[in-house]
Amino acid sequence: MIVIILVALIALIGAVVSVYLINSRPSQKELDPVVPPRRFDGLFEAKAVEVPLDEQSTNQRRRNLLERARKGELNSLGDAHKARDSALYTDVLNALLDWAEERHENFEALVSHISKSDELRANKRLAQEVIENSKAVPGRRSTIAMIHIAALSDDPETYAQAIDAGMDLWRCGSLAQLSADEMVELFVSQFWVISPEARRGGAGYALKRKLLGLRRALASATPVR
Repeated sequence: MIVIILVALIALIGAVVSVYLINSRPSQKELDPVVPPRRFDGLFEAKAVEVPLDEQSTNQRRRNLLERARKGELNSLGDAHKARDSALYTDVLNALLDWAEERHENFEALVSHISKSDELRANKRLAQEVIENSKAVPGRRSTIAMIHIAALSDDPETYAQAIDAGMDLWRCGSLAQLSADEMVELFVSQFWVISPEARRGGAGYALKRKLLGLRRALASATPVR
């Protein structure tokens, strides 16, 4: 008898739960999504592209730095360096080079500014121009600047060109102020200014071999007086 009563009670509870679930189920109308009204901007809708604020800020900073560089503000290069953007840094340096081509004094100021810095780098374009200037006006100071800027370009091939230019000047007697030992010291010390990444690989290895050969050659060489 007790078993029958329990079975009936369980059946009753199940029926109540079923009725509740059926009544609480949403209708098909409630399930259908509500489509929001489409905004109409006329026959030709504007395709506005919203630039994130951080991108807007980056673009504005780039424009400002380039404008300052075109005016010859050397500090713009340091600000570009702080941005940690290699492409931006190169563009600012090239803009400064365009400005420097207007007057030789501008060019000397740019070279001096980079040479005296502990963090600024050069590029291949600047190094090539310094090499040509050093050939035209040879001297101890210009040669040291040439080798240093070439090292700061982080381009082993450009550095090798600077070494060749320096050796040509030394052999013909245009650098009589520098001894063979000083030439070797200059070449080797500035080699380590080149970034570690640039020193690795085939070009870096070839440059090391070149320096080794020059060390041996200069050990017994004397410049033309």
